[in-house]
Amino acid sequence: MRADSTGVTVGRELELEELDAALEALAGGVATCLAVVGEPGIGKTHVLGELRRRGDDRGYAVLAGSASEFERDLPFSVWTDALDAYVAAQELRLDEGWDRDLVAELGGVLPSLRPPGERAPSVADERYRAHRAVRGLLERLARYRALVIVLDDLQWGDAASVELLAALLRRWPEGPLLLAVAFRPAQAPASLTTALAVPAVRRIELEQLTEAQAAELLGHLDAPIAAAIYREGGGNPFYLEQLARAYPDGTPSTALGGGKVEAAGVPAAVEAALAGELAPLGTAERGLLDAAAVVGDPFELDLAAAVAELPTAAALTALDTLLVLDLVRPTAAPRRFGFRHPLVRRSVYEAVPGGWRLAAHARAAGALAARGASVGEQAHHVEQSAAKGDKEAIELLLAAAAGAAVRAPAAAARWLEAAVRLLPEADPRQVEVREPLARALRSLGELERCRATLLEAAGLLPPNAVVRRVELTAHCAAVEHWLGRHEEAHRRLVRAWEDLPDPSTAEAVVLQIELAVDGLYELDFEQTVETGERALATARAVGDRALVALAASALCLGETLAGRIDDARRHLEDALVAVDRLPDLELAPRLEALYYLAWAETYLERYDDALARVDRGLSIARATGAGQLLVPLLLARNFPLEMQGRLAEALECCETALEAARVAASPHEVFRALFELGWTRYFAGDLDGAIAAYEESALLDPRLAGGTIPNAGGGPGWGLGVAWFDAGQVERGRAILLELGADEVARTMPVERCFDWESLTLVELAAGNMEAADGYASRAEEDSARLGLQLPVALAGRARAAVLLASGEPLEAADAAAKSAAAATAAGARLQAAFSRGLEGRALSAAGRRQEALRVLRVAERELDEYGSIRARDELRRELRRLGARAEPRGPGSREKSGVAALTEREREIAGLVTDRRTNREIAAALFLSEKTVESHLRSIFRKLGVTSRVEVARTVERDER
Repeated sequence: MRADSTGVTVGRELELEELDAALEALAGGVATCLAVVGEPGIGKTHVLGELRRRGDDRGYAVLAGSASEFERDLPFSVWTDALDAYVAAQELRLDEGWDRDLVAELGGVLPSLRPPGERAPSVADERYRAHRAVRGLLERLARYRALVIVLDDLQWGDAASVELLAALLRRWPEGPLLLAVAFRPAQAPASLTTALAVPAVRRIELEQLTEAQAAELLGHLDAPIAAAIYREGGGNPFYLEQLARAYPDGTPSTALGGGKVEAAGVPAAVEAALAGELAPLGTAERGLLDAAAVVGDPFELDLAAAVAELPTAAALTALDTLLVLDLVRPTAAPRRFGFRHPLVRRSVYEAVPGGWRLAAHARAAGALAARGASVGEQAHHVEQSAAKGDKEAIELLLAAAAGAAVRAPAAAARWLEAAVRLLPEADPRQVEVREPLARALRSLGELERCRATLLEAAGLLPPNAVVRRVELTAHCAAVEHWLGRHEEAHRRLVRAWEDLPDPSTAEAVVLQIELAVDGLYELDFEQTVETGERALATARAVGDRALVALAASALCLGETLAGRIDDARRHLEDALVAVDRLPDLELAPRLEALYYLAWAETYLERYDDALARVDRGLSIARATGAGQLLVPLLLARNFPLEMQGRLAEALECCETALEAARVAASPHEVFRALFELGWTRYFAGDLDGAIAAYEESALLDPRLAGGTIPNAGGGPGWGLGVAWFDAGQVERGRAILLELGADEVARTMPVERCFDWESLTLVELAAGNMEAADGYASRAEEDSARLGLQLPVALAGRARAAVLLASGEPLEAADAAAKSAAAATAAGARLQAAFSRGLEGRALSAAGRRQEALRVLRVAERELDEYGSIRARDELRRELRRLGARAEPRGPGSREKSGVAALTEREREIAGLVTDRRTNREIAAALFLSEKTVESHLRSIFRKLGVTSRVEVARTVERDER
């Protein structure tokens, strides 16, 4: 951590008042984030220093870290600088509410918490877990003492540090926490400026000093000299201070008079003043200073001495001179020193001769290796000094990339790109290295660069490398689909098929499966089914078990989506036999098989089987690092959870997937996660939340509307129309749905159409268009009859019941709704069954069958309450009150299952942690959930156990265990 460059505060009264206000608010428990912004030398570090001093005076825990221009590639380096030593001193223990998973996640960020011999998680797409863990850590630290964290020079922050900052700003830690960051806007990466461009961040812009303020700062100089300095340096405090150093005796210097500004933005007079300050240095002093500029800022004396090739005694003597001249300053850590200002370090570094600099970086890498430093610490210097073809350098960069891939894919991408530059053109690893590079770029959401890298790799393959070319082509087509470039992906796959010399090989199977899946993006079910059948036949002929599993799964999904249910069921059994015979390691390269199967089983109404398939897929993905399927697999859990009425789990699933997608900056996955989140919130009765999710999803590139699996109706537009309609904006919702149109619905996936036909039926009924409503209900009935599935029957029956009720035929409507509920129950779609029972109860009420209506409505109300569908539940409660019914009793006796047996697996897990006296925050941290999700689960636990407090939960669990 660097010391301030200027010891006097001039012209910053308003800014200091803002700091005091933030510190005062912190005393009241109000958390704040401040961003101190300005050009180099404007005084950002000094302002942060004032914040630290004033925080110390108030008794807060004040922690600080800073980034450095030449050390941008160590993951979480800024946070490590700020937190690691303090956290180590706290001696946090597992028996204080921490578990091993949480400590392992934190260990990936903070070395002091890294358990010996434990590996970090292997999926880059799960970086959100580390972010949640750090959020939990900050909340825990702030619970004992108000916390002030200061992060300086974030324009140089490594990508992992910036990513963590963005995650914290999206979901701010609870408790008294003040986070203050400083950066130069002109040099800040887009990721940083985007992260800080949120209302929660208060921005403090540091302006140049006025001439009067500059004169006050330079009060030790005569007025004419101060005025001359101001003309040359403007109102930048560092420039003023530096130029003042050119007047040690108060006399003019030849440094002034140029008025020119260098390309780097530093006035020529300032550069000349710095050069003049360095000119008198002796050989040892200049050598140590140059070496320090190469090593880093702050720098370790022993490492700088080794790079300067100075013995210890000479280095210490040289250091004394540099300290006296105030070119470097001590830090809080022993034997670590920092430059007076980053611009001093930059000036020194850029003045070093190029040849000496190369050799110095090589010596730094060698010295670090000799000291046992990690390959990540060595990589920067190796990259700066290695020559093309240097085998040891290439291996070190590849090792550094492998170590950074999970926590910091940006650093991994940089080391891999450096390795590519060092590899000879003819080296076959030119292809091998580009594959992990493409994966790292995909994890960063840089899909265009990922695509370009895959194309480069394919172009470097020899003509006979058919297998590798097919694999790379398939990966490239997938990326193009994610970019919404479906036609381009299709043409690429077709060309690859036409160029394939032998259509009876394993490579041919892979291409055929990709072509089958490709058809789904354009809803070309004929292409999907026909190509899938050929792929399965070829896979069986080849005798590759994993390919048979993949081909059968893809074909089963295609047939399911096309509405060919009998064929799909037959191929589902084939796929299950193939998949179940494969051990995880053999299935891992064809993991998409589980993804396709999960969706097929979902649409075939085998919800428990679909969830089991997803769980196996997630387990394999985490064990093998197959991060590209993490978010799709998480979202594949959502539909079956919704249908089963497990809405709290479904919300947790969507929120986790969305968090992972945002971290990866993956637009197609953010699009799909928001779309699924919108439907889950809709079913839960959170219409405002649903509308917000749909609107954000719709703002993304419309080319992404195909997502990973095509969406029903008009994608987020359809969900938005449904939500607006249910929110009471009838005409607004109806207009959206009719604009998307019945003809468009007819061209979507048959297995999902009945949801849309029901929505169109209801909006037309609301508008009084009975004929149109009847027509949509009839189309739902026709589709459901063709499919032979229970859920479409339930949806079509509910649409017909709504028409009958509006037509004045309540008994017929009640009968149709009862049949709808029976069909949904047969499908295992408990939530939909409860909706249908609610309609049945309303129809019976309209028919004057009060007692029957009360019985049905009470069942539906109790189910919706249990499932967490709040809006629909409240509608039924109002209907029950209208009928004069008393409040429904709650407690263990009101359900078939009672006590702990009534809890879901997740609820039992949370109840157990409550019994261990964990707080909501601790439970959320331990299970990697949001506190909001934990609160939702606890409400459900209270209802099911018939209790009103956490103490009663603990007693019930303990009694059950006895």
